Amino acid sequence: MPAEPEHDASAADALEVTEGAKTCPSWTCQEGAVLLGVMTAEGRLAYVQPPTRVDAEFVARARAMGRPESRFRFSGPCVEGRCPQWTGTGCAVVDEVLEEEEPLERAEHEGLPRCGIRPTCRWFAQRGAAACAVCPLVVADVGGTETYRSTQRAASG
Repeated sequence: MPAEPEHDASAADALEVTEGAKTCPSWTCQEGAVLLGVMTAEGRLAYVQPPTRVDAEFVARARAMGRPESRFRFSGPCVEGRCPQWTGTGCAVVDEVLEEEEPLERAEHEGLPRCGIRPTCRWFAQRGAAACAVCPLVVADVGGTETYRSTQRAASG
């Protein structure tokens, strides 16, 4: 699903994931977000170990070179109903990616990617190892504006 991340959470919202809360693996580039990985030339996510919190200087430099979400993946707290990708029961992004991509047998053959947010990851909680198998293929910003909510409005209008 080509979708630019659009989180309705205000900048004042804490980027810390509270106990029991889930982490969004497709967050926006903003101060306090966690750098999850870098997109390679092959279009796969190379995970940063350990995931690193970004500061204002990183954000400014990344934005000066264009849309950071097309080159990096960030994580932050899942804001559920305040996110336009929320279906009411889960994240539409991982569901759409799993519908579009052929299931990978990576989890069985190579193991899960080394990821620092798996214990709190929304996608892993929602879809398990299948989400981890396609996660490296997701580019958070490919210039699109379609979201779960916008497709629902279009279908009903």
